[in-house]
Amino acid sequence: MKQIFENLKVEVEKGIIGENAGISTGFPGLDKYVSVRKKIYTLVFGSSGTGKSTFVHNAYILNPFDWWWKNQNNTKIKLKIVYFSQERSATYVTAKWLCRKIFLNEGILIPLPKLMGWWDNKLTKDEHDLFLKYKPYFDNMEDVIEIVEGGQNPTGIYKWMKDWADKNGKTEQITEYNKVYIPNNENLITLVIVDHQSLIRKEKGLNTKKEAIDKLSEYLQWGRDFCGFSPVLVAQMNRDI
Repeated sequence: MKQIFENLKVEVEKGIIGENAGISTGFPGLDKYVSVRKKIYTLVFGSSGTGKSTFVHNAYILNPFDWWWKNQNNTKIKLKIVYFSQERSATYVTAKWLCRKIFLNEGILIPLPKLMGWWDNKLTKDEHDLFLKYKPYFDNMEDVIEIVEGGQNPTGIYKWMKDWADKNGKTEQITEYNKVYIPNNENLITLVIVDHQSLIRKEKGLNTKKEAIDKLSEYLQWGRDFCGFSPVLVAQMNRDI
């Protein structure tokens, strides 16, 4: 049976009934081109200090989570986000997210250094009470978002993807040379975010940084093409460029 056009037809008809819409990044103009959906490999790159991580936090973690949490009862989409934070600790990242959430919801700016007690000017009682108010929000977030802190090697990231794939689907041998991955839930979007590629660690058989980055990209492509995941790789441009 000739299948190429039939496969396309299935996707087109899913699009007509809204099943290919994905999740909003929170940036309507951007959503026309790269909204959060399955099987998309996104590279976010720029020079040092240009806000790459902050953009990724908003467009690929916090805005999608907020959209999904608000719409979860009205959509078939399920969401899982793993954030490999190689530069910052999970506590630091969470503190940034909390300051953002309070500002967006309350219009009150609590600088991160003040929240963490790094300044002589400490939190007031009202600010501390406001901080505690957001515990349920972050408890709910933990059901969707996983932060893996510290430097990773390519194999470590591959193992996370493989374990997640095995828990949420199965692999079937369809021909002598071909396998196919069948997810338990076709509507699960899995975002695998690596921040950032220059911090990836070398490992046995990968003796240079370039070899490690190339292997990482190869694994992320596997996650996209075989498992249907959506990798997001943050990369820092060489200053000479």
